[in-house]
Amino acid sequence: MRADVRVEGGRIAAVGEGLGCPPGGEVLDVSSLDVLPAFADLHVHAGDRIGRFGLADSWGSASQVAVATGITTLFGFATQAPGETLSETLKRCQRRAEGALCQVCFHLTPTTWPWDWEEVAATVAQGVRTFKLYTTYREAGLYTPYRRFAVVMRRLVRLGGRLLVHCEDEGVLAAAATGAVDPSDPFSHTWRRPAAAEVEGIRRIVALARETGCPTHVVHVSTAAGVRLVAAARASGAPVTCETAPHYLLLDQERLRGAGGHRFLCTPPLRDEATRHELEQLAAAGAVDLFATDHCAFSRQDKDAGGELAAVPQGLPGLGGLVPLSYELFVVRHRWTLGELAEKLAAAPARLAGLYPRKGCIRAGADADLVVLTTSPTPRPVRTTVADSYDPFAGWSSTLDVRWVLRGGVVVGGSAAGGAFHG
Repeated sequence: MRADVRVEGGRIAAVGEGLGCPPGGEVLDVSSLDVLPAFADLHVHAGDRIGRFGLADSWGSASQVAVATGITTLFGFATQAPGETLSETLKRCQRRAEGALCQVCFHLTPTTWPWDWEEVAATVAQGVRTFKLYTTYREAGLYTPYRRFAVVMRRLVRLGGRLLVHCEDEGVLAAAATGAVDPSDPFSHTWRRPAAAEVEGIRRIVALARETGCPTHVVHVSTAAGVRLVAAARASGAPVTCETAPHYLLLDQERLRGAGGHRFLCTPPLRDEATRHELEQLAAAGAVDLFATDHCAFSRQDKDAGGELAAVPQGLPGLGGLVPLSYELFVVRHRWTLGELAEKLAAAPARLAGLYPRKGCIRAGADADLVVLTTSPTPRPVRTTVADSYDPFAGWSSTLDVRWVLRGGVVVGGSAAGGAFHG
């Protein structure tokens, strides 16, 4: 479709041919380029601590690499601290994101039980509709038993909320932990957190979503079997969706072998090549609802601190790779259209978070968050973070050229604005 887009007051005022420019306005000539709604990453960890480790990215540095690649909306996680109300948790996290180049939204994780349902209702009414829970991490105080999930899901659906779930079944993990593994070998992480734990967790959560009718999103799915469970449930009418990340689509567990294997530790772990390939094929066929990074960058010093696996922070940076790597995988390799890519990176996350059609589309009334793309004859290095962190995609490149990125009609990034990163 060839059209003009008129922007006024940070919003799209009109879309059509021959709109012209009002007196005093500015024109950005993109006649030979592609214009898409700006992208979102639904799963980002920044400006926080996980256990005893501080994350390498602040929201400022995370947003810097995001806008360079066409992302203008980031979703982080606000986990309730002891003694905090949910509104206090949200305000604490929002303060940390002040000054970011992107809009930063948060998913809430209540840690008290029972939940303060009046406060939950108030946050949903204010537009914070997504809540995240875990079927694991008992030691960290994040574990939620399935019977409690059922209570939460029945209440949350009545309020118009949505649940995000980290699915690894605690029982399967406990059984795997009794096996003989070398706690200093990074590859043993694949045995301690087996694919069966994810599949069982998804099976249980999907059944509860079908029973309660609660919209439920499974985060960072690493297995083809897990995607199939979600896709089958969705096809039968259950309100379930899922995401996967570039590192599960493009890297396999062989990265965990050798001297630097600990630098690729994340949870769930990378899977075997057969699973990775099958996951890619399912994603290319449309079985995965959206792509997000689970961006979780730790400093090189913290990753290399040594000791047993339990002492190594679990997580990988990925934010700056979401768009170029998805483009190379799905548009170049699997022949998707740019519109199909925008569905997974813009429209789908906006819908899930309750922001569509304010975000994720190009139509009158939407925010003027836009990305202007073309291809470059010279591949550009992929850079997932500007923090001092090991990059799992070091040496990878993309022919995608993000020329301009607009947030609210204002140019905030892109190669034509001096916002491209080079390794």
